Amino acid sequence: MLERWKETELDWHERVDSLAPRDRALVRQLVSGTLRWQGKIDYYLNFFLRTDSPELPLRVMNILRMAVFQLKFCDRIPDYAVVNESVKLAKTASRSRYSGLVNGVLRNLIRNWDEVSLPRADDNPGYYLAVEYSHPEWLVTRYIRRFGLDFTRSLLEANNTQAPLVLRFDGALAGRTGEIIEFRQKLEGEGLRVEVGKYLPEALVIAGNPPRPSYLPGFEEGLFYIQDEAAMLVAHLAAPNPGDLIFDLCAAPGGKTTHLARLAGKSSFIVASDLSRERIGKLRNNICRLGLANTALVAGDALWPALKEADLAICDVPCTGTGVLRRKPELRWRVNEEDLARLAELQKKILEACADTVAPGGTLIYSTCSLEPEENWGIVSYFLSRRDDFYLEPADRYLEKELVSQQGCLETFPNVHGIDGAFAARLKRKAE
Repeated sequence: MLERWKETELDWHERVDSLAPRDRALVRQLVSGTLRWQGKIDYYLNFFLRTDSPELPLRVMNILRMAVFQLKFCDRIPDYAVVNESVKLAKTASRSRYSGLVNGVLRNLIRNWDEVSLPRADDNPGYYLAVEYSHPEWLVTRYIRRFGLDFTRSLLEANNTQAPLVLRFDGALAGRTGEIIEFRQKLEGEGLRVEVGKYLPEALVIAGNPPRPSYLPGFEEGLFYIQDEAAMLVAHLAAPNPGDLIFDLCAAPGGKTTHLARLAGKSSFIVASDLSRERIGKLRNNICRLGLANTALVAGDALWPALKEADLAICDVPCTGTGVLRRKPELRWRVNEEDLARLAELQKKILEACADTVAPGGTLIYSTCSLEPEENWGIVSYFLSRRDDFYLEPADRYLEKELVSQQGCLETFPNVHGIDGAFAARLKRKAE
């Protein structure tokens, strides 16, 4: 998993969920923790790897990274066990060629960890925070310029926490109090600690280390969907009406599609589109599990929409995902600064294409799971400057004010709101 996380179609989270229960928690901790702290781990390893040594194979480097994570970021695994298992792994991976190096580096690191000096914060705050909190320096520098040192530090700290499992319990949308109480009792009967979300009644936060979602009571019956509260807020901003024709252009795996279907009711109809047939398959499975009949699926390109005259259209566009780094730690190493300009061009095109599907008087939702202004307000303001048939409808008419930006859009941060980072704008097409 540590070798292949760069493959965008490989979801290591799903691979972890497929493991036996006795292995799942440890493997998730090793993979997510090593990826999360890879920047700081590599900084320390560079001090204990000889500068004249040849570049190590990726598998050997990952053995060292995983060992350092266990030695310095975990407190339940004895040092000798970490070293012995890492040497065994190195022998298997390299036919003993690198086992001596792994043994020597780790033993030296254990003895002399405190001798390594971190970068001086006064000399280069961006580099210091990047190493201390294991984030790319380019991203940290951007945040310092935009938010200042204190906010940046708290954001990086939040990104390094383990995101909780959050369920969207659709029974809460209808206000069926008895069902909510009964469902919570079932979860708590499994030894789980359940808390209601901060902003929405249908959000149930599972604390601790929950089992695989499909093992939870109510999964097969379609009682809930796995979705962070930040993503749920987008559907509430959309505020669909009964009988609406709704078009979701980037729908898979189906969080917003299924939420909109629940909110709008059975008299509505949703056309859900996605470019990937494989992802459409996952969307179909979710729709069937939740028992939703008022949907149709289309495998299609969001740049060439398959519908016109929608009452509500939503485009949850591809983005850098910097709002979900606590949930997907590998993203911090996958994206780079050049991706912002490339994705912004695609986002502009998708938003423009989506706008043409909206009927006069209809609503258009633009959303991302990014914190970057180039992908968020920058796209919306560009769109509004070109389309005088649309205007921004303030989000505080639909959401709590603390969730709304100065421009009037949904904007959340993990260190401020305790949920994923998200952005969404509600755009209204003029009736005339």
